[in-house]
Amino acid sequence: MVRIVVGGDVCPTGRIQNAFIEGKADEIFHDLLGEIANADLSIVNLECPLISQETAISKAGPVLGASIKCIQGFVAAKWDVLNLANNHSFDHGAKGLQETMLTIKREGLSIVGVGENIKEANAPLVKEINGERIVIYSMAEREFSIADDKTPGANPLDLINFVNAIRQHKQQGTFIVLIHGGKEFYPYPSPEMVRRCRFIVDMGADAVICCHTHCPLPWEIYADRPIVYGLGNLVFEPLKKQLPTWHEGYLASLTFEAGQVRLEAIPYFQSQALPGAQKMDKNGRKQFRDEMQKKSAQVKDPGFLEDRWLQYCRKQKETYLSGLFGYNRLMRKLSRLLLRMLYSKMEIQRALLLVQCETHREILNTIFTDERRGE
Repeated sequence: MVRIVVGGDVCPTGRIQNAFIEGKADEIFHDLLGEIANADLSIVNLECPLISQETAISKAGPVLGASIKCIQGFVAAKWDVLNLANNHSFDHGAKGLQETMLTIKREGLSIVGVGENIKEANAPLVKEINGERIVIYSMAEREFSIADDKTPGANPLDLINFVNAIRQHKQQGTFIVLIHGGKEFYPYPSPEMVRRCRFIVDMGADAVICCHTHCPLPWEIYADRPIVYGLGNLVFEPLKKQLPTWHEGYLASLTFEAGQVRLEAIPYFQSQALPGAQKMDKNGRKQFRDEMQKKSAQVKDPGFLEDRWLQYCRKQKETYLSGLFGYNRLMRKLSRLLLRMLYSKMEIQRALLLVQCETHREILNTIFTDERRGE
């Protein structure tokens, strides 16, 4: 029997940073420490580089980074593996990522999901535990952190690479897939995310665990294998705008025995009155699990998921179209009022063609990536 615990997004900044630096694991993970320490293998997503100096890159979205000394909090809590396949691992460029990887390895912890180039980033982590071989394969959606042939970074969410990897390594043992993706703050997986995760199981994965949404998403058992669509934050400073689900999450406890796998969700609150994460009480656990089980049933209804996703996307329409057409802040505000005047049907059709067609999308990606490199 092998028990593996997987934790969500950790960003050791703000008021929790000193506890990480001083290795005060009990002030960070509180009563979750036993779940971490008693696992045969514990994995957590480190959502920012650990750096000695800032070398921030130019990107859309926030740039995150924490003191290199924060590694002591992970060591003291007895995490075994830090997953770096996420959208912030390259926030301080190659230097920041390389320093992070070196720091983690120097302290005797393992990393997964990144490398000096795409070949290294695509390599799974293999562990021998209780006579069983465990293979961990991690991917991240393509933002500003992805590795290529010459640049260090994260392993991209590429199903062709995944299929090649599982064909090569599945025979070695239990195969667990970690994915950093989904829409932040949206409480369900998108229809495409469900389709993608189920395909990964169809190809032979024994479990799929997702992070990134900053809120807990439901899980399901598909083909006798667990798919977790979003663990939520594990330790992340509160936002200025209060969002209750920002403070909720769960550890995924996976027990593998005789070819079977069992999932247990361990819910907690994080970064509320006290910094760090603490287990929910009995009533909180019941309410949380009831809500997740309700959503898990809804995930199995494709009509429900499609309808919810369409409603959400309609609410995001002005924001996304303004970003696509390159409007500044003033024009984005105006676009919400003058949408039909600003975008003709033909302009919408042209934009749809560019983002929908695989080849056109590849051309756009190449053009924009080349422009960014030429800054």
